[in-house]
Amino acid sequence: MNPLLAQFSALIRRYPYCAACTVFTLLLAGSAWFLIGQNEELEVIRVDRAREGEAMLTLLVGGSTQRQELAAAREAARRIEDNLVIESNLAENAFYFYKFEEQTKARLPELHPLTSPASDTSVLYRRVPYTLRIAGTYEQVWSFLYAIETGPRLANITAFGFSRRDADGTGITLDLSLELLGKK
Repeated sequence: MNPLLAQFSALIRRYPYCAACTVFTLLLAGSAWFLIGQNEELEVIRVDRAREGEAMLTLLVGGSTQRQELAAAREAARRIEDNLVIESNLAENAFYFYKFEEQTKARLPELHPLTSPASDTSVLYRRVPYTLRIAGTYEQVWSFLYAIETGPRLANITAFGFSRRDADGTGITLDLSLELLGKK
């Protein structure tokens, strides 16, 4: 037997744990080298597919329109998420209506938050119901209703009723039931 090989085998017999660790390390190093090569090949394939996708978007006639519509849809979804009602935050929710009262000069003698329906099956959103009474001139009440409909929070009017408040017909009262879109 070769004397160098005999010394090496004696060293392995003397330190078997170190020899096993060395063999294991060499196997892991070989595996890592192989995986690094695979990752580089896959990265080249991914970059080629990304280029093909970008080229396809530029070739599409409506590609720029689709990107603009997607950006507009994402902006609308962000605005909706930013303006969702938190049902437990009663002060902020009431201030939302009182802010319209201040802007339109209509009076808001009654504002009642109701409990959310238990049968609400929506996964993402919750309906937060309110009943309110608005009093004032026709223009003031109409402005208040318009402010609710065009305000930043999404509202669904479920019931309403108009009545004259004064005998001369200058004042009216609007009883309104509505639901605001809220966070689950």
